[in-house]
Amino acid sequence: MSAFAAQWLDLREPADRRARNADLLATVARHFSDHTQITVTDLGCGTGAMMRALGPHLPARQSWRQVDQDTGLLNAVGQRCRDLPPAIAWQPHQADLREDLEAIMALPADLVTISALLDLTSIAWLERLADAAATHQRPVYATLTYNGRIACEPADPFDAQVACAFDAHQRRDKGFGHASGPLASAQAIEQLAARRFIVRQADADWVLDDSERALQAELVQGWYQAACEEDVLDRQKLDGWLARRLEAVRAGRTRLTVGHCDIWAYPPAPRSRSSSRS
Repeated sequence: MSAFAAQWLDLREPADRRARNADLLATVARHFSDHTQITVTDLGCGTGAMMRALGPHLPARQSWRQVDQDTGLLNAVGQRCRDLPPAIAWQPHQADLREDLEAIMALPADLVTISALLDLTSIAWLERLADAAATHQRPVYATLTYNGRIACEPADPFDAQVACAFDAHQRRDKGFGHASGPLASAQAIEQLAARRFIVRQADADWVLDDSERALQAELVQGWYQAACEEDVLDRQKLDGWLARRLEAVRAGRTRLTVGHCDIWAYPPAPRSRSSSRS
């Protein structure tokens, strides 16, 4: 499972890097522009893609806490981050984000980062995340949360039914309770805003053309497998859809757009004593 997960993360990393909203990333960078060093906690770090993507935009001296339950993925961080500048230090932190979230959020950090994870979590977990961020005054930068928007070119009459089945599958329990799926970004924003965080959001869509046929094929097969597991569609029609989609991918005729949302949230600056008395 670790090997497969690492292969999938490697396959999607170029698309992830391209999709991250550049304007929002620049806003995050400006927030820390007066820092000489920064400590980051990366929740569900995978192979360390967030550190590789965000690191060049942060103060030169960095200390990253790479948090994941999967030891195989934590080992992969070391393999894939050998070329980072010496000023970017990191340490693996094996933990279960279901059970250990509050303890991890209590650890010193100037920034908490999350990538491609929120849509797998439940509303109860998002509430816990927002509570912990507010308690410890942790800014949160969460990228690449799936938001339910899928567009396939050329269109197929069965696309909408497959997308509907996929979204239903996304709301299954992914280990954190009943998943928020495509509603996760909206729910996360609501929870953070309710705790008086200043929240910014921006689109961060995957746009995959024929130069990324391997990722397109993996994505289409993932949609198919999810629809099969939902078992609500006519299997013969579903099989026909898969055959048509894969043939279009092989022929280089496919363009896939998958909607994601990036979120930047930070607590308000504490009021000074003089302003609080006025």
